[in-house]
Amino acid sequence: MARYTVITLVDITRSEPARTEIDKIKLGQQANFNSLLQAIGLRSNITWEQDPKMYSGRLPDPLEGKANHWVWEFDTEQEEVFNIDDDPIGLLKEDVDLVPVVSGLNNSVDIDPATFRTKENEANIWFYPNS
Repeated sequence: MARYTVITLVDITRSEPARTEIDKIKLGQQANFNSLLQAIGLRSNITWEQDPKMYSGRLPDPLEGKANHWVWEFDTEQEEVFNIDDDPIGLLKEDVDLVPVVSGLNNSVDIDPATFRTKENEANIWFYPNS
């Protein structure tokens, strides 16, 4: 089993809205979480112990700046499932980049275009393999 940490500026709160929910924030949050799950799930089944948690203020190292951000950890069934060209998260970055998201939720930065971005200069989501 391998564990990964996600840090994102996109609101991925797992709000679990009821079918009758009309709150667009809750619906958008869950949609973003579901989109991330589906993109990760292209290559591996995952499990997690805690839902994403929102923080305000300074981003965790090695990132710089201040913003609302979400931190989440998940586990995969197999080791190195996202490895390509000696990058342990290379396939994960490829799969998640440009996946559409709902913007205008509890994020404190403008997500434009409304997609997850993994490319360095435009990134709004980062993945880290846990050792």
